[in-house]
Amino acid sequence: MMTKKHFLSVAFYLMLIPFLFAQTHNKLYVKEIHQGPIVDHLHADVIVSKNKSGFETGQMIKVDGVYHMFVNEMFDRAHRDMRIAYWTSSDAVNWKRKSTIVESIPGRSPFNPKSEVWVTGVEFNGEENAWNIFYVAYRAGDKEKGEIEANDYAGRIWRAKSVVPGKDGIAGPYAEMGIIMQPDENSQAWEGEQAIAAFNPYKVGDLWYAFYDGHTHTPLGDWPVGMATAKKLSGPWERMPEGHNPVPISPEFNENLQVTELKNGGYLAIFDAMGDHEIAYSLSEDGIRWQPEVRLKIQSDNNLWAEPGDHATRTPLGAVEEEDGTFTVVYTAMYNKDGKLFYGIGKCTLAWVK
Repeated sequence: MMTKKHFLSVAFYLMLIPFLFAQTHNKLYVKEIHQGPIVDHLHADVIVSKNKSGFETGQMIKVDGVYHMFVNEMFDRAHRDMRIAYWTSSDAVNWKRKSTIVESIPGRSPFNPKSEVWVTGVEFNGEENAWNIFYVAYRAGDKEKGEIEANDYAGRIWRAKSVVPGKDGIAGPYAEMGIIMQPDENSQAWEGEQAIAAFNPYKVGDLWYAFYDGHTHTPLGDWPVGMATAKKLSGPWERMPEGHNPVPISPEFNENLQVTELKNGGYLAIFDAMGDHEIAYSLSEDGIRWQPEVRLKIQSDNNLWAEPGDHATRTPLGAVEEEDGTFTVVYTAMYNKDGKLFYGIGKCTLAWVK
């Protein structure tokens, strides 16, 4: 039986949590910047795989000392001709392409629901003893319905499961398990015509949560982010109520938000945001309520290889917390070299301000 003394002790501890979290997790800074891109248009595997335009969105994780990167390759037209690829590295610098995981269906049109595929989430599902990848697929706009042909519409979140059981199955192959979230009668007004865009699951206690994006084409709106929750990673997934959604992390733009559960408690989200050579992050004590974004400049004046502008330095593919307490981050960024426009992959290391 809990006595009054015990109850007061627990209550006091709960009151201390925000203070302890603030003391342990202050602010992040960029500790180290890799010189130039780690994967560019001259990389041997880029050439062999005939990747013409580069990389955009995805997730990097670390398992038993090996980095695994699931990333979208824009094999022909940038942001149009897509496939999901799997790469590995022992140091997050020297990468080897292993396989293609998912191909888009050729022929972008209003009637092709997989004209683009964008991987945004990778998680191990203990209940299935299998890896899950989550990716977004769009259709093109239908001009007959007054939609914008060049824009993406009706994003749907697909789940695929590794065929080989256990954590060794991360390399695939992956079997399609169907759509787990899409525009429907539960859609919220802020999601707009593009949603659902991006989907990044993480676990808090016994529940799963995921950030997902939205965007309104007409009239042109911002890129807000909301949250969904589920008892199982495989679903069913339900949107969190309006009022919680959209989550006020970013004032204008948020994409490919990746969550890391911190070893000392709390959660770190890292994502693509507005800013010149910048990415952004947010912190949370409980994984549900999130602080406003903080932006970090991840290319220095003596190491500027990406183009300037809000959408040149693109998406961080997660933040891997290392044994020394730093975070390894790889990200995509656009550069123009010798007339070659390409979205390469860069690397930086983040650390807590002491």
